[in-house]
Amino acid sequence: MRLTSELASGYEEIDGQHRVMLDRMEALARAAQADDLAQAKEMLSALGDYLVSHFQAEESMMAETAYPERGRHKSAHDLFMQDFAQLGQELSGQGLSPPILAWIGTRLPEWLKFHIQVNDLPLGRYLASRHFRPAAAPRVDKPRAS
Repeated sequence: MRLTSELASGYEEIDGQHRVMLDRMEALARAAQADDLAQAKEMLSALGDYLVSHFQAEESMMAETAYPERGRHKSAHDLFMQDFAQLGQELSGQGLSPPILAWIGTRLPEWLKFHIQVNDLPLGRYLASRHFRPAAAPRVDKPRAS
């Protein structure tokens, strides 16, 4: 999955973070497809850490600009992180079983695409239309080599 024009919000801070998330998701999928459980766990952890940082950065920008849809958007983050935590527990308990492989290969990318289209594109347009620049750049960890 790539950050295609249909997934680009037009707000580079968010789009850049989405590129990193997609790269980490791809690294996780490669490890899972290679049946490398240790690497898959490491990549899942790296993706989780980045998701937390990214969601915090978005939520900070939404609060700073009084974004009208911030409550709904944050709820989507919270629900996804509950689901993501469940994936981590199941990966630890079941290993790279067929349902876990499907979750990694299908469910995660589908959720991200849906979330970007429904929540992040409107947020990006909102921020871009206001020429918003965070007072302090949102801190999002730099990508690790995978």
